[in-house]
This record gives sequence, structure tokens and C-alpha cells, in this order.
Amino acid sequence: MAQASETKKLNDSKAKRPEPNIGAPRPEQLRKLLKRKSGASIAELQKKVGWRPHTARATISGLRKAGEIIERQTGPGGSIYRIVKVATT
Repeated sequence: MAQASETKKLNDSKAKRPEPNIGAPRPEQLRKLLKRKSGASIAELQKKVGWRPHTARATISGLRKAGEIIERQTGPGGSIYRIVKVATT
């Protein structure tokens, strides 16, 4: 019987997990937001793209590694990220 209760606990914990974001946005959508003249904050990226802050920052880092020049400006509402030069390959 102990095995049945352990299986139930596993099934219950799986039921409480959030659904994966099917059709998750691609870095191209993030790039579009960052190309705007006003740029985008992490909070704005979270809201529009649906990612957590660490995922948005990691994607920004990936864009930098891909050759994008990304400027970070700190203001009263937090950091604003903006692509200032597009990579040419």
C-alpha cells in the first residue's frame, strides 16, 4: 500500500505544475521589442513575451553572443535594454 500512496503523491505534484508554454515566443519576438527606439524593460518583456526575468536576461545575453550590440540604461523604473546596432553576418 505504501507504493500506491507514493504514486498518488507524484501524480498530485504533477497536477500542480503549470502547463508548459506551448508555442513559446522565439528570440525574434524579443529582438523586435528591443529594436524599438524606447527599448524594453525586463518587466515589459515578461509581460509581453511571457518569460520569467532570468529567461529574458539569458536570451538578451544570447543575442549579445550572436553579435547584437545591446545597450542597458538604468532608470528609476529599472534597466531598459535596447539594440543599438544589428549584427551583420
